[in-house]
Amino acid sequence: MTESPLQTVYFHGLPGSAAELAGFGPEIAGRAAGFHVAARGGDFSRVAEGIAVRFPECPLRLVGFSLGAAAALRVAPYLGDRVERIDLVSPAAPLQLGDFLGGMAGAPVFRAALAGRWPFAALTLVQAQVARLAPQKMAAAMMAKAKGEDRDLAADPRFIEALAQSLRHSLLGNRDAYTAEIRAYVNDWRADLARVQQPVRIWQGSADDWTPPAMADALAAALPTRPQVTMLPGLSHFSTLRAYLEAQPAA
Repeated sequence: MTESPLQTVYFHGLPGSAAELAGFGPEIAGRAAGFHVAARGGDFSRVAEGIAVRFPECPLRLVGFSLGAAAALRVAPYLGDRVERIDLVSPAAPLQLGDFLGGMAGAPVFRAALAGRWPFAALTLVQAQVARLAPQKMAAAMMAKAKGEDRDLAADPRFIEALAQSLRHSLLGNRDAYTAEIRAYVNDWRADLARVQQPVRIWQGSADDWTPPAMADALAAALPTRPQVTMLPGLSHFSTLRAYLEAQPAA
């Protein structure tokens, strides 16, 4: 009897979408051609159920980028030993593991979510209007203070267009799922880390100002499997994702 092949389930960033796998050009996109993008929504048991229905027998690799790493870690326990390993790229760890907010470019969003439902709803409504009217300008503004090798991406129209697509996806087409998951992220989910028993690997850029290196170190220390952190000198948030995808075998 032939063994089912390993399937890769990808958890994109927030705001994010499948477009972030294509924004680095066709060669890198080809290396991610076998990635299946997880449907999200804040209820991690339901996300796991959807994955189990889609892949009823295959072993799984979960790949989480940025806030997608938090989702992957919270989905994994529901899938149990179906998950052979978890790859985390520029991972967002629980905010309560350390004093990270001051070094995170997305801090205003998280602070609004921590302030309560209505402040966060007001911010998200404003963001949605900007994403509707000027998504490319919004994407360029997000990258205006890029660090490390993210500066090259900030000057790449193809990457900016992919980021604009992700903004529209999260803030317009899937705003309820986006807001639910951001609220779930800012709540204290440190206890969930103890339920992650699968092998974990972490890729982190030394110049990341979205999820700082100290966050990756704290996450590695908090996970039961004590994953190795691969620190990539000079890389920031999105350039670490690019490096990770470049290292994947051709599909």
